[in-house]
Amino acid sequence: MTNSEGDGTAARARKPRLSRVWRVMGGLFRFALVIVILVSSGAVAYHWMSNPPTTERRPPAPRAHLVEVIPVRVGPERVVVRAMGTVTPSKRIQIAAQVSGKIVDVSLNFERGGRFAAGEEILQIERADYELAVKQQEANLTKAEADVQLEMGQQAVARREYELLGEAAAEEEVPLLLREPQLAAKEAAVAVARAALERARLDLERTTVYAPFHAIVLERPVNLGSHVAPSTPLATLASADACWVETSLPVDELQWIDVPHINGTGGAAVRIYQEAAWGAEAFREGAVERLLGDLEPKGRMARLLVRVDDPLDLGTSDAARHSLLLGSFVRVEIEARELAGVARVPRSALHDGAAVWIMAPDSTLDIRPVNIAWSGRDDVLVIDDLADGELLITSTLATPVLGMALRTAEGPS
Repeated sequence: MTNSEGDGTAARARKPRLSRVWRVMGGLFRFALVIVILVSSGAVAYHWMSNPPTTERRPPAPRAHLVEVIPVRVGPERVVVRAMGTVTPSKRIQIAAQVSGKIVDVSLNFERGGRFAAGEEILQIERADYELAVKQQEANLTKAEADVQLEMGQQAVARREYELLGEAAAEEEVPLLLREPQLAAKEAAVAVARAALERARLDLERTTVYAPFHAIVLERPVNLGSHVAPSTPLATLASADACWVETSLPVDELQWIDVPHINGTGGAAVRIYQEAAWGAEAFREGAVERLLGDLEPKGRMARLLVRVDDPLDLGTSDAARHSLLLGSFVRVEIEARELAGVARVPRSALHDGAAVWIMAPDSTLDIRPVNIAWSGRDDVLVIDDLADGELLITSTLATPVLGMALRTAEGPS
């Protein structure tokens, strides 16, 4: 065997041995690596278990509460008294017949809801009997006047006879001799006949029934052909020139309202609303006319009469007409007296009866008691306790605390 062959054989013998060595060393390295990892993990776990992390408690930062505000406006404000009322006629009458007879003619407007101008003819009662009565009384008057003329002639004859005969007579007999009682009786008959004629003419005039004022017909119990007697109801009329709105309100609110001949020369201005019929914005204007002398029986409320002219609104075009119908239930706003130096505050912004919430300049809550000068249904008037431009809080706070931080939607959070 040559040397080259021997070297090759030796090299091939060494390669398996080296391969086994590397495999043994690799296994030892992996084992050592696993041990190191396990020991390191155990050390870290022991460290965290022995030294757990701690947190430092800090007080929470104060959070500003979101609120809604409106600026306060201080100045003169007019008190507005709100109430409810019922429309009633300012005049309501029942016209009745003054003479008897048959109704022979009626106006076309003689219907329920019909309107009559003042002095317009409503109906006609048969005139024939009354015209005959006038003629009869005229004849009676003519006869009576003729009797007076005849008696005056006889009296003149008696006076001449008395003077010619020159007979002496007792003083009390002279009037009889001169026919003075007879003449007085004839003159009295003339007066009676003249009065009877005036009565007949008056009855004739009463056969025609006229409207006493601008009126609307509420009821008409008779019709063409009806026979009526004196005092028979003919119609019920209500004034179409004006109506009342009878308003009930608490007695303590009368101090704010001007009532003619009581605490003012002119009545307070009034606005009348009927949303169901006219809409929310439309209204009629009126004025306080008088205060009734008794309280409402049920609610013990004072009652005012508000006058509204032209209740049917006939002076307005049909499209814009706002008629006040009798018996309507309406809402009224009475413009009462004006107060100076007050702030109007919504009632919803009033708390505990007499306090408001103000957002102070440093954005904190100020709970401020206030003096209420006037209290209404929707708002109140505060005097002396609020300054112009202050921010009034109108939203709610669950737990209001004096000095709590506040913010608005426009300000920083």
